[in-house]
Amino acid sequence: MRKNQLKKRRFITLVEMMIVMFLIAMITGVIAYNYTGSLEEGKAFKTKAGIEKIHTILDLYLATHSEDRDNIAANWRTIVENSQLVKNSKELIKDGWGVEYQVTEGKDHEIEIKSDKYDRYQATKGKGSLFNDNKDKE
Repeated sequence: MRKNQLKKRRFITLVEMMIVMFLIAMITGVIAYNYTGSLEEGKAFKTKAGIEKIHTILDLYLATHSEDRDNIAANWRTIVENSQLVKNSKELIKDGWGVEYQVTEGKDHEIEIKSDKYDRYQATKGKGSLFNDNKDKE
């Protein structure tokens, strides 16, 4: 055997590099898609919790100030900001998407708290999934 025998070198081909790059792009795409869905779920959860908390604050306020029931839609921000149940009222008056809630008085003087983005999320939740059957059943 010769000491100076040439070693055979193997180089990475362009096709191999493209396959690896394609696999990395696919994995990144799947992770990004799942991450986006998780962000939307988090925003929806924050919005639902915010609606419940605002509803509780307004109900407690109306229990002691029933004469203000007619002005609740106009004064709800002030009531929430002055509540001792809230640490950061500026965050609570906005939904998970950063849009302010709409507070109205519904039928039978019931307080209604809405978020358009949350309603849109609820309407589209589950659509487009491979596992859902969205066909109309008769």
